[in-house]
Amino acid sequence: MNKLFGHILPEQTIRFQVPFLLRIEGSIPPDIGNVKGLLGLDLSSNHLIGQIPKEFGKLTSLIRLLMQNNSISGAFVQLFQLNLSNNKFGENIPMEIGKMTWLNVLDLSHNLLVGDIPPQLANLKVLVDLNFSHNGLSGHIPEELESMTALQDVSLSYNELEGPIPNNKAFITASLQGNKGLCGNLTGFQPCERPSKHSIVKRRHKLILITLLLVMGGLVLVYAFVGVLFMCNRRRRRAKDDGRQNDDGWLSISMLDGKPLYGDILKATDEFDETFTSGKEAHGSIYKVNLPSLGTIAVKRLHSSFETSQKLYE
Repeated sequence: MNKLFGHILPEQTIRFQVPFLLRIEGSIPPDIGNVKGLLGLDLSSNHLIGQIPKEFGKLTSLIRLLMQNNSISGAFVQLFQLNLSNNKFGENIPMEIGKMTWLNVLDLSHNLLVGDIPPQLANLKVLVDLNFSHNGLSGHIPEELESMTALQDVSLSYNELEGPIPNNKAFITASLQGNKGLCGNLTGFQPCERPSKHSIVKRRHKLILITLLLVMGGLVLVYAFVGVLFMCNRRRRRAKDDGRQNDDGWLSISMLDGKPLYGDILKATDEFDETFTSGKEAHGSIYKVNLPSLGTIAVKRLHSSFETSQKLYE
């Protein structure tokens, strides 16, 4: 159910119709698709909802179509030409525009469009004329547009686009001035600083070298940590052994399991034979002894008594 203030003339040839201020409510009347020769249609700023009627596919001569400020969804599956130039569209180009697969001409120039050019445009395989000039579009031109072999005329001038220009024959003669960030092998543009194969290989080698250095650095840290632990453990052992020494630096046999050790000393020195003497002092003789449990040590045997000689050794 619609509430139309005004009227639509089906089955008539109209050169250009702009039914403004109709206050159309509800869905779009499918009878509009029966209007022959319709070149322009303005359904903007109404209260339209629902899908775009499939009857719009009959509007083969439609050039100008305005539908902003409504609640419409759907795709222009049979629309050949869409010209929405010289308006005040201030939003992003909708991705759904890539569903208008029969589109030959797309003109959204002289608006306030912002954001990126949607890569879904590459779905328009029969698009011949593309005009997004005089907007505020930014970002890169999608490389997907290189596959649009039907393109002949492209105008993206006076936007804020940057990056490489697509490798497509239509972009060789395209109007691209007014975009300071674009680059490519075209007259008036700086060449793109694309990395060469040599620089790519060099960058990979550098990455590999950095990785190896990080791994080696990690191993060095691990070995250093293990070494510190070993040194600390060794110092603790030394401190423990030092605690077993008397003030004069001699080890007490009683601290080292006295009787078995004394027996080992007797065997090693052939019961303190003079041939094992390495020196003499006022209080006793020094013997060089090689023991399995302690290694080579010096044993001091005091002259005072046999019991005393059993107490202090190094």
